Amino acid sequence: DIRLHVEKLRNISSGINAEYGDVPFDTITDRISKRWIHPGSGRTYNLDFNPPQISGKDDETGEDLIQRDDDKPESVKKRLQLYSDMTRPLLEYYSKQNKVETFTGTETNVIWPHVKDFLEQKTAV
Repeated sequence: DIRLHVEKLRNISSGINAEYGDVPFDTITDRISKRWIHPGSGRTYNLDFNPPQISGKDDETGEDLIQRDDDKPESVKKRLQLYSDMTRPLLEYYSKQNKVETFTGTETNVIWPHVKDFLEQKTAV
């Protein structure tokens, strides 16, 4: 019976909270689209946070860097739209139950301490 399964899921998830990072899609797209890699080693560069010493070249080998297709702005925007479409119903559902903790911002070093504190409080024995 489906009602029995739903009730079991409710009991299991009654203490679960969701954490939601509310970061503007433009910020995410900008960061990911500035990611370049050295295909031979997998070394990753970011044009803002960890740029190569010589533009377009791997620091260790001098070989060309590439941008993966899924890191290009068009691909990132499509993935983010799909993510939004898929998670919106869940976010709305759990928000109505006051089970979502939202962390809003554009900078990891600003958001992360709040997320870390929240998780430490939730996992404290």
